[in-house]
Amino acid sequence: MISDDLQIITSCRSCSSRSLVEILDLGAQPLANAFFSDPDSVEKLYPLSIAFCLDCSLLQLKQTVRKEVLFDRYIWLTGTSRTSRDYSRTFFKRVLECVNVSRSDLIIEIASNDGTVLKTFVEAGFPVLGVEPAENIAEIAVSSGVPTLCAYWNRETAQSVSKTHGRAKIIIARNVIPHVSDLHEVISAISYALDEDGTGVIEFHYGCTILEDLHYDSVYHEHLCYFTIKSLTGLLNCFGLYPFHIEASPVSGGSKVIYFSRKPDISDETYLQAAASERESLCNDPAAWQGFAGRCARHKTGTRELLSQFKGRVIIGFGASARSSTYLNYCAVTADTVSAIIDNNLLKQGLYAPGSRIPIVSVEEGLSLNPELILVLAWNFKDEIIQECQDRGFNGHYLIPFPQYPILLAAESI
Repeated sequence: MISDDLQIITSCRSCSSRSLVEILDLGAQPLANAFFSDPDSVEKLYPLSIAFCLDCSLLQLKQTVRKEVLFDRYIWLTGTSRTSRDYSRTFFKRVLECVNVSRSDLIIEIASNDGTVLKTFVEAGFPVLGVEPAENIAEIAVSSGVPTLCAYWNRETAQSVSKTHGRAKIIIARNVIPHVSDLHEVISAISYALDEDGTGVIEFHYGCTILEDLHYDSVYHEHLCYFTIKSLTGLLNCFGLYPFHIEASPVSGGSKVIYFSRKPDISDETYLQAAASERESLCNDPAAWQGFAGRCARHKTGTRELLSQFKGRVIIGFGASARSSTYLNYCAVTADTVSAIIDNNLLKQGLYAPGSRIPIVSVEEGLSLNPELILVLAWNFKDEIIQECQDRGFNGHYLIPFPQYPILLAAESI
């Protein structure tokens, strides 16, 4: 079922080229965060496929679901995972090491979610402003002491914020630029709100990692773009913004954090080496991406074969992430196979996973089912998940679906 909320693109989201080559079709899927409370409810399904631009090398979703449908009410929280909370402190330290900033300089975060990242800056005495479109999530941030404007980031918001607060010394956009349908509007707004000697910081799930480690589970309707250093640099350059530093991040199983300013030709060794390494890789090669689809099909077969070994026994999942929705629905895994999914986000417990209709429960409820296999859906947090399960006495098997191909681990081998 397709609604009026969907548009199909015919030109590149970044450079407007019409030279798009389809890479992977994941079929009709529900929205990855469209959890529901009634197991008999009818879900909307939308086509889900990615294409590669032959001109600027941007991998991108062919479909655009209206942002208000995706983000006006949201239930993903940054602070749910201990790993995410720990990384927010690491991120804070890295930013201060890279940017010369004083306690009077404004720091803005776009799509600031529950304020987990900005809270570290607040505690250090910096003036901050979060800009978060989901009203329910913005309220959580405000209640935790993080000043937050409930709005979508665009030119109008940037002008309003600049008029009220002045321009920002640092603008942070962690894992949000790939979510926006109008890339030029958002980057233009960053350029407008950034101080003349300010620094922008964009974190993004790295296209090379997606290709090499087969992260097709990161393809869902919220993620419209899958950047490489080349494709993101090209976009920033269009607005007089120039990357100068790059770091690795553990988020999403392999992300990059790119720092940029208005000053050209000041790139440091981190950026130059990363860009050179990318040029030697295949992640900007359309032929490599066309082979991606066949690898995904083999991954699906491998998943189903491993799950079939536990037929008739209790299997539960751990981590009702958005990426798990793509994975479960592509592999046709439903409540007939997986009895429940544990998730520590209280907003998700008691609901059902999109498409697969698997109930979402607390860790206590999930382990009380006495599972023999835990399917680690939030595999990028697998160490944290395995530790929690072991601490609670689970001694069965784990299925780790990514990176690369799914593997089965026995408790005694960990």
